[in-house]
Amino acid sequence: MPTAKHFVIGCLIALILGGVLVVVVVGGIFFLGLYKFGDTAEAEGVEFGRHTDQQGCQNEALRRFRSARKAENPITSQAAVLFINGCFQTCRDTAGFCRNAPQEDSFLTVRKWAQERCRLEDAWGDDACRSLFMEVSDACFGKIKRK
Repeated sequence: MPTAKHFVIGCLIALILGGVLVVVVVGGIFFLGLYKFGDTAEAEGVEFGRHTDQQGCQNEALRRFRSARKAENPITSQAAVLFINGCFQTCRDTAGFCRNAPQEDSFLTVRKWAQERCRLEDAWGDDACRSLFMEVSDACFGKIKRK
């Protein structure tokens, strides 16, 4: 015969399962929103790149990054990385743009260079900044497919 103990255990199990369901649904919606947000940022970069050069792409991506950093928004900081990748796909070359980029395409060399660039941007230790400059390096090494 069911007792109060069984009833309480059943209610707790139902509550836990309901909570897990809510977390999964909300997490899924959040993930899909981020995915669409990323696609939008890259598409904006592709369009912006059609009307500028590599330096213009970098300048706009840094402007977006600084704005996101000031607003303390890590999601839009990462969007600046997606933006610059899209921008480099369609932009014109800038004479001398890669002059100060690393000459060796090794992860540690590129990462060290990107960290130094972020230090100069007063964004030392920021992953989005480092990723942004690693995209710059990738563009200089021809790793970003052009449209």
